[in-house]
Amino acid sequence: MKNVWLAFFVSLVLAMPSWVVAGHHEAGDVHLPVGHMWKHGALDEQKWMEMVQTYTPEQAGEWKKVLDERNALREQFKDKKVKQAMKEKHKQLKKEREAALDRLIDQLADKKITKEQFKQELKQLHKKKRWMTKEEKKQLHMLHEQTRQAMENNDQEAMKKLLPQWLEYMKKENERLAKCLQEVKQG
Repeated sequence: MKNVWLAFFVSLVLAMPSWVVAGHHEAGDVHLPVGHMWKHGALDEQKWMEMVQTYTPEQAGEWKKVLDERNALREQFKDKKVKQAMKEKHKQLKKEREAALDRLIDQLADKKITKEQFKQELKQLHKKKRWMTKEEKKQLHMLHEQTRQAMENNDQEAMKKLLPQWLEYMKKENERLAKCLQEVKQG
């Protein structure tokens, strides 16, 4: 019986890639260009600028500035010293979180805090390690989806409204990256 299940599992695993590929092609290739532009450095810059020139050409200069800043920040993160500093900072933050968790567990064990207080503190501790809140992730996902739909439907009015939102998002992201880089270099 064990061999039957093993054979079934192996055949399932071997068949899975064909399901994934078949499902992807049934949905159409429309998703590829949209998602593709967010995954690669130079290529996505080209796609963004093409869209900007098409839908909001008056913002092209601002977009170019933001994308250039983004590339400069990315290059700084590739530096070996910065990478090493980031590893050290990560280790330090991990130790701090572990120590804070140990203190929380001790407080709970010593009945200095209630289970509810423990859960709240744990939730706060968990939030500190994220760079994006759930609400921000939800908004970004919504912006991705709206952009994808607007591109699929060739909705020029929607794109004219969405591109300025993307520009603001990228400005904030550049600020976050610059702040992170500054903290790493100081720390």
